[in-house]
Amino acid sequence: MPVLPSSSETICLFRLSALGDVVLVLPLVRAIQARKPHAKITWIIAQGAFPLVAGLASEGVEFVVLDKPNGLGDYVAIHHQLAERRFNVLLGLQASWRANTLYPMVKADRKIGYRADRAKDLHRFFVRETIEPRRNHIADAFLQFGEMIGVPAPTVPEWRLPVEPAAAAWAQANLPAGPFFAINPCASKAERNWSGPNYAAVATEMRARHDLPVVLLGGRSAEEQATAAAVCRALGGEALDLVGRTTLPQLVAVLARCRMLLAPDTGAVHIANALGRPVVGLYTSAQSARTGPFRRSEFSVDHYREAVTRFMHRDPDRELWELRVHDPRAMDLITVDEVMGKCLAVMSDR
Repeated sequence: MPVLPSSSETICLFRLSALGDVVLVLPLVRAIQARKPHAKITWIIAQGAFPLVAGLASEGVEFVVLDKPNGLGDYVAIHHQLAERRFNVLLGLQASWRANTLYPMVKADRKIGYRADRAKDLHRFFVRETIEPRRNHIADAFLQFGEMIGVPAPTVPEWRLPVEPAAAAWAQANLPAGPFFAINPCASKAERNWSGPNYAAVATEMRARHDLPVVLLGGRSAEEQATAAAVCRALGGEALDLVGRTTLPQLVAVLARCRMLLAPDTGAVHIANALGRPVVGLYTSAQSARTGPFRRSEFSVDHYREAVTRFMHRDPDRELWELRVHDPRAMDLITVDEVMGKCLAVMSDR
């Protein structure tokens, strides 16, 4: 392919969701901005995830925000939205069926995606080039797309996740004045969730040892509300329950102020990590080396290999890097004592 001057290069990133993965695209965006400061970056993103990174628009990143297509009429509308656009390169960072069906609507001279090791739903038929297979973190795989267009992966990832000023003001008015212990107890799938009593035991001990107020975070599902209520009861009502009560920008602002976050495999982990906050992550469904806090997993509790062996009766060394454990009993492998040990390690880390 001819090498274009960066001032005329147009780069389209396609990553609709989920929240954690959208955050993990940021090191790629920052690497492109640093190496190709005059290139035009366009990010095709889902409406639900857009508020998380909307602040990048003030830095010149263009967004094409798509509503989740549910029928033929929605796909026709998206086709019209993209019909007049053409890019030098499309970085197909998502390999879901919905994403794959949208790739033909994006006109680009180069279309780069995944090989079969990381692709699904016929993804390979919708791209022309692929990144090299590696057993690496999701964010490292995203950075491989940059390597394909002459952008080396940085030694230290740069995030600069925007914190919306109005959300920061809201956090200033509503959060404890000093450091606090944030807990986001639930993930999008129940199989990744630790028990409410376990979270309560850790929170109680952390409050006793370090006098840290507890702030609970999460979405609006019944399970998340019930888990938060159980933790609050165990703490005698002395916790700030923000589960289901924050917008995405407010969630970012809360995590920017916390002393640490305790959470399973969920998007809040990546938001907190991008903001430089220590994360005690809990992993049995997937390995933290693939989905945990990027380049800072030293505080994670990871029983993935044991879960693969015990509940799937398979050898983790011989399986695909993307293999997930779906047995809800797997999270019971994580003990309160080892999570407490990681939390105390965070408090002693300066």
